[in-house]
Amino acid sequence: MLSCTVCGRPPAAAYEVSIRGEATCESHAVVERCVFCGRPRSRTCAGWSRFTAGAARCPTCAGCAVDTQEQARAHIPAVRQEMAAAGITLATRVRVELHDIDQADAGLRLGVTHSREWLNGRPSDVLGIEIARGLPDINFGLTLAHEIGHAWLVQNDATNLEPALAEGVCELFAAAWLKRRGTLVALALRDSLATNPDPVYGGGYRMVRAVVVKHGIADVLTHIRDHGSLP
Repeated sequence: MLSCTVCGRPPAAAYEVSIRGEATCESHAVVERCVFCGRPRSRTCAGWSRFTAGAARCPTCAGCAVDTQEQARAHIPAVRQEMAAAGITLATRVRVELHDIDQADAGLRLGVTHSREWLNGRPSDVLGIEIARGLPDINFGLTLAHEIGHAWLVQNDATNLEPALAEGVCELFAAAWLKRRGTLVALALRDSLATNPDPVYGGGYRMVRAVVVKHGIADVLTHIRDHGSLP
């Protein structure tokens, strides 16, 4: 039986459910929401923590967060294996490290892939991937899958793509990883990728996904690698 995250009682007639399936009576005043699952917080709620100065984590998302490099190392192999099972691998393994999001040059970007471009015709090198510290495990995984997409593009010398195509490919990688999770949270996050109104990320993903449905992911990635465009 559901219980309200604020009062602990069975929710009243009117209540909302977060993407994690947690119910909150709509009668409680909302002062902020969890940046990851949307769960509302009232002034009397305990156990919440800050993700950034302007964004909070609910106790559930904080409880499964990847806060240390040791925790990250425990999650990374599974993400790589699941991506490989979906047919997506990197030619050279890339180091993944956590960074403090408020101190990152990328601002509020949750992940960033660092690369080095050569001037003698050699493909660029991937120097490493950084993921924001404090993401819930599933958000850590989808962010890493997205950044593996950027690393794949670099390693395949496909670095001059239009932004919507590049980010669309990377969101496709994230969606492929979420699909293999098969949980309600993963399904909700995958739906959020598909409905993202951003023209680069959401629009790019919808564009790439439509072509993948028609041609298959292997042919699409090969065409992008060889021609720098969609088939």
